[in-house]
Amino acid sequence: MPVDLEKSNNSKVLVEIVSFIRELDKLSLKKEIGSLLLNEISLLLSPRFSSFVEKENDVLKVICQTGESDSVKNAFSNKMCLEIFDWVMNQKQLTSLKLSEKGQFVFIPILDQIKSQNIEHGILVIYIGDSGFEFSKELNTTVNIMCKLAVLSLTKSLRISDSEKYIRLQEQIKSELTLTAKLQKAVSGSEINKKMLISVLEDEGTGFNGNVWWINELSADISLVLMAEVLCKGSPSAMLSGYLLGEMNSLKSRAEISLKPQEVLKYLNQQLNPIFKSTGITVNAWYGVFNAGAKKIRFANANHPDPYIVGPEQQVSNLILSISEKGKPLGINLDSIFTESCSDISSGSKLIICTRELLEQAAKIGDRYDPTWFPQVLETIGTLSLSEMRNSLESILSENAGGTAKAAPRLALLLEIPS
Repeated sequence: MPVDLEKSNNSKVLVEIVSFIRELDKLSLKKEIGSLLLNEISLLLSPRFSSFVEKENDVLKVICQTGESDSVKNAFSNKMCLEIFDWVMNQKQLTSLKLSEKGQFVFIPILDQIKSQNIEHGILVIYIGDSGFEFSKELNTTVNIMCKLAVLSLTKSLRISDSEKYIRLQEQIKSELTLTAKLQKAVSGSEINKKMLISVLEDEGTGFNGNVWWINELSADISLVLMAEVLCKGSPSAMLSGYLLGEMNSLKSRAEISLKPQEVLKYLNQQLNPIFKSTGITVNAWYGVFNAGAKKIRFANANHPDPYIVGPEQQVSNLILSISEKGKPLGINLDSIFTESCSDISSGSKLIICTRELLEQAAKIGDRYDPTWFPQVLETIGTLSLSEMRNSLESILSENAGGTAKAAPRLALLLEIPS
């Protein structure tokens, strides 16, 4: 409730409060605000000492003080100080006490409340001594007004400080995750292949939005490709993406596994099972072994969207398993079964592997997802070179940013066996 200063009968008090407000407006640090408040109260009460004390993790800290050094600790034991601090906070108002052998003290909680949450800035400990000092009604009102004004400034300062900390934290997280994305790209294999053209469409934050890609050129003819969707975001996603890439880099030298797509998914499923049991996080994945010389691809699928093939005549179809069902997401069940299929890839054909979130962006801005939009787009741009196709697709997706999946993270691998 706002304080009506006009109700004060003392013009001198009004002048002091107005001056106090002007000084408060210049300050933003807790220590500065506390020092100003103590100085003003000291002028009114002439105490032997006064301190502004806060509590953090059950430890008291003197923010600022006037008078004798280490005053609070000299007056009370640490345990007693903690008990007094909690008691004063519970009173929620100025309290004057005469303690035997110590004299008269005034305790003022510097406390704010937003909705049901208490914000404890600290308490003022004011030692009057044995002077027999008594609070008048006017003096009590003046001190309370100044304390309430200081509380408002402290809460405002706290919010600004928290906002700045949040911004700095966001910048730090963005910097770290951007570096993670760069590291992921560095270990995900080269985008230049001797017998297979490769282009990647990805967002800047691929390393921490759950989208993972990995390509390794095992030989002049053989290339290994993994596309995965880690079903979480942020730092956990970046960590799990890095873990997946590490596993793939260890598998590339194990031909008995890496050349058999179903064995790769089986291996990853086993490795991810403990993670699923602990966190509930699963991974959708597609893995393929390209033989550019033989124009063939062997692949297996664990709940990942089926890739698209754009043939030499611009006909668009899905590359699907010979069985009707895909494997389950990786990590859920150690007994999950993964099967692989083999398909011919004609020279000049393009293979586009996309994340689910990319596919679910509507063709036009609207409320309903159109499952036919992406094949239609591929038919339109299928005659372009791989790099032009990528740029065109990125432009189309940018135009559709307001569709059903707003700001959805995007990843697409575009591969081509040249004629």
